[in-house]
Formats: sequence, structure tokens, C-alpha cells
Amino acid sequence: MFDAKPQWRTLRTVWRMQSASALLIPIIVVWVMGDWDGVIQAAAIPLFTLAMASLFVTLWRFRRYKLALIHAEALGNDEGAKAAWSVLHREQMFGLLAAELPGFIGVIHFFCIGEWIPLLLLVLVSLGAMALYRPPAAWVQ
Repeated sequence: MFDAKPQWRTLRTVWRMQSASALLIPIIVVWVMGDWDGVIQAAAIPLFTLAMASLFVTLWRFRRYKLALIHAEALGNDEGAKAAWSVLHREQMFGLLAAELPGFIGVIHFFCIGEWIPLLLLVLVSLGAMALYRPPAAWVQ
């Protein structure tokens, strides 16, 4: 007999930890660097465009996560459920990492430019993309 409850809790915990790290790392970088003068001012537009374009990676990963979620839920407590949950955990982790890309590119943007407003926008975009990978609350209970 396979119990899915701990699996749902693990998905929720991983999502919370990744969301916290995606939010805290840029805050710590801005706090430590303070009033930073950028190194490469010409990289402003290309880096911001690259960060926004990295959202397409998230959409591609979300499709795989969604299919893994449907497959794991359909198996219920069957014998193949353990392997399906393993695939679901892997897809969620890769999807969350892909969703964090705009924020991490925003940190590089901050080092190059020294402006924190584009970093804030890119971190918010990352958190919005990470909301796609949040496990459904009704299933976690």
C-alpha cells in the first residue's frame, strides 16, 4: 500500500523552500552590494530581454510537470505509484529551477547595471512562474 500524503507534503515543502530561496537570494545580494555602480551598462536591455525570454523554458517544463501530476494522481495507491511520484518530484524540481531563471538572470543584471528595479520585476516574474508548480492545496490535505 502506497500513501500519497507524505508525497504531497514533500511537494509543498520543496515549493516553499524554492520560493523562499528565489526571493531571499536577490534581497541578500542587494543588501550586501548596497549602492552598486554597474560594471557593464550596455548589457541592460539584452540581459532583461534574455531574462524575460527564459520564461518560455518554464512553460515547456510546466507541460511535463502537469502530465506527471496527472499520471501520479491517476495511479492512486497502485504499485507503479512510487515511480510516478519520483518522476513528479523530479519534474517539479526542474520546473522550479527553470522558473527561477528570470530572477537569477536579474541578479546578473544587477551586477552589470546596479539598478534594483529590474531585479525586483524579474524576481516577481519568477515567483509568478513558480506559482504554477505549487501543489494543489486540496490534495495536500
